[in-house]
Amino acid sequence: RRYKGFATRLHNKGHTVSGYQSPWGEVPGNTWDHRQNEIADWVRALPKPVGIMCCNDMRGQHVLDACRRAEVSVPEEVSVIGVDNDETLCGLCDPPLSSVILNTERIGYEAAQLLDHLMLGKTPNFTEIVIDPLGIETRQSTDVLAIDDPYIAVAVKHIREHACEGITVEEVLTHVPLTRGVLERKFRKFLGRSPQSEIRQVQMKRVKTLLVETDLPLEKIAAMTGFEHPEYMNVVFKRLTGQSPGRFRRQIKPQ
Repeated sequence: RRYKGFATRLHNKGHTVSGYQSPWGEVPGNTWDHRQNEIADWVRALPKPVGIMCCNDMRGQHVLDACRRAEVSVPEEVSVIGVDNDETLCGLCDPPLSSVILNTERIGYEAAQLLDHLMLGKTPNFTEIVIDPLGIETRQSTDVLAIDDPYIAVAVKHIREHACEGITVEEVLTHVPLTRGVLERKFRKFLGRSPQSEIRQVQMKRVKTLLVETDLPLEKIAAMTGFEHPEYMNVVFKRLTGQSPGRFRRQIKPQ
């Protein structure tokens, strides 16, 4: 079902999808090495650069192993992403695996509510509940900067690594031999936004992750994401998302 959804979405946008699925069950002579070599042959034959979405993180680990066998570089030639965001498994992959973060807490809450509904003898008035994922945890398997300008690539990399330390555009300029005006123009050309907007996007992504995955107070989250005052973090968050951090947390995390 994940493959079907992925393929349908890309086909609708005019992209070509090539799928791979190992046979289910035991096949004589189909050892681990045999299966991995088959995946490696498939990866080797794909046009490069290419992105591969795997049905789960375990499968992502298989694909990364196949990429090593095929001697293709990750993420420069092949970017790989899994699903489930199993932090232990993703961290053990080489390179670490990017993954879609499912809203498992909400899934559990909805399942429990449905079970309670059924145990009371009621008939559900729906056939399917669709729960959006929380986002993507980007790790090295997809973290490639496809920017045809080495200075802007350096600037973007620095922002993504240090935005939550409260850096400014002036601090970014100390790492590239560009004027503020040139940096601004090149950012808009390659990313469609300003350096300051890129800093805020990285900060907001981290704020959302901490709101969902922890019970930390807003004051602590602000300090961990580069905001000197939680009130200012609240203002920025609401401006960019249309809701306050507290409301966002209540919607995502059931009480």
